[in-house]
Amino acid sequence: MSVVVVTDASAAIAPERVAELGIHVLPLHVLSGESEYIDYGTGYQAERFVKEGVTTSGPSVGEVREVLAAAVAEADGAGVVVITMSSQLSSTYSTAVTQAALIDADITVIDSRSIDMAMGFGVLEAARLARAGASAGEVAEAARRVLDGAEGFFCVATLDHLRAGGRVSALAKLLGGALQIVPVLRLQDGRIVSERNTRTVSRARDQLAALASRHLGNRPARVAVHHVEAPEAAERVAELVRGEFPQLVELVIGPFGGTIAAHLGPGAVGVAVAPALADGADSA
Repeated sequence: MSVVVVTDASAAIAPERVAELGIHVLPLHVLSGESEYIDYGTGYQAERFVKEGVTTSGPSVGEVREVLAAAVAEADGAGVVVITMSSQLSSTYSTAVTQAALIDADITVIDSRSIDMAMGFGVLEAARLARAGASAGEVAEAARRVLDGAEGFFCVATLDHLRAGGRVSALAKLLGGALQIVPVLRLQDGRIVSERNTRTVSRARDQLAALASRHLGNRPARVAVHHVEAPEAAERVAELVRGEFPQLVELVIGPFGGTIAAHLGPGAVGVAVAPALADGADSA
């Protein structure tokens, strides 16, 4: 049997790739009034995720236990590698660590310190190696190499959703409320911070590709352009990405995961970038 890779629904990996590579997914929860929607990462549903007053939560203890148990059974002794969204943004990592310790099996839990495809590219690299017969240690190490080089930059049409969810730093709140400044945001040590400031949303979007390229340099790159109800803006940013990355191995365009979209709100656009490992560059 081969190593089994587990992630959570925030990774924004296309459902067909999840199925193809046998990735197990921890669900996340979206709460709106009296309603609750369980996000399995199987598709973004705008009407559920971007309403005012929507909140999110990580998987329950029981859900984590169930997913880990299924992964262990499938791995049949080969090992399980779990990659979660940033522990600064969700309880998913800590819950997975706690439950993994209660199971008599080889389970490695990795805090990606990221979200969306900045995490997802590490998950995909791990899953490809697992399918190729790599050991659990090799799979975990490859994931860490990708995650260590990954970065995400994004901007929102309004900071209201991030502010309401408590997901943005005090500095970004201040900047966003002053003089109509639109900050370009990124994750730093797992937290959302302001990278630079612009005067309009369109200018902020136009800087995403260049910032991502500057982060990775001339290394072979895998890039994702995410959006929340802004497909035309995402295509525009994707064109800029094609011009900024001379060694573009893979370009993915698609929506943010549902629970992330709930915190960013309509009009958000982001660019996630990760190094394409030399031994996996042809695996897109």
